Order: sequence, then C-alpha cells, then structure tokens
Amino acid sequence: MNSPAGAFASILGSGYRRQIAVTLRVIIVDDNAAMREVLRSVVEDLGAEIVAEADNGQAAIKQAELYHPELLLLDITMPGMGGFPVARYLHAHAPQINIIFVSQHNQHTYVEEAFEAGARGYVLKNSLVDDLGPAIETVMNGGTFVSPKINTYAT
Repeated sequence: MNSPAGAFASILGSGYRRQIAVTLRVIIVDDNAAMREVLRSVVEDLGAEIVAEADNGQAAIKQAELYHPELLLLDITMPGMGGFPVARYLHAHAPQINIIFVSQHNQHTYVEEAFEAGARGYVLKNSLVDDLGPAIETVMNGGTFVSPKINTYAT
C-alpha cells in the first residue's frame, strides 16, 4: 500500500494539476457549502478521495475520528467551534492527520496561529486553484506550505 508521503505521481500538465494516489483520504471542513463544493472539485481533480465533509468544528472532529483521513482541509472561521480549536485537538489526539488551513484571512497572525495549532499548510481561498495542489504535495511529503500571496500583505 502506498504511504501518504509517497502519494504523488508525476506532473500531468502545468501548474497545480498533479495526480495523486487515490489512497490519500481527505476531509473538507468549511461552513460555506459553495466553498466545500469548490474544494471538492479541486481535490477530486487531483485524484484524492474525499471521505467526508463537515460544516463546523464539532462535526470535523467526529468525522476525523470516524474516517481517519491523512489530510484535513480546514476553514478558520465557522459557527461554534472554529478551525484553530479543531487543529489543536486533532494535533494532540490524532497527530498523524495533516492539516491545511484554507482561509480568506491573509494576515500573518492567522498564519502563525494556524501553525502553532498544528497545521502544516495555509492556503488563501483566493489562491486556491493555484496553491492547493502544491500545498497538498508539500505537506504530504513532510514539508510546510504558505500561500505565496501571504507575503505581499501587510500584517
């Protein structure tokens, strides 16, 4: 069986479009149904398996405990439990789950808190199409990723 770190194959075109093994199991967490659909489309185009979706933090934790994904794509601002407490909980109780925040927040303070909470990646929603593929590849191969546009914004 392929390991998550070895889940990536060769480039199939240009930009973010990289094919990844179906063995990469992903949960999408965002309170906005339209954003979950966009994330689903991009992740499926990359060849990953979406095992669950959630629209709040409590549901995210339950889905993670039930499905044991290798990757969680997580929004920050959601009703009830937001993304940072979810990341802290999963980092403490299921550290094998890689977390990439997908957020509209472009301030460095959010990025810092995301990594302090246990995330391995941070992708801006307005850079999703370009950045999510490289972010997943980098994180699943043991690295960290921050959308390049973060550096162009003032804190």
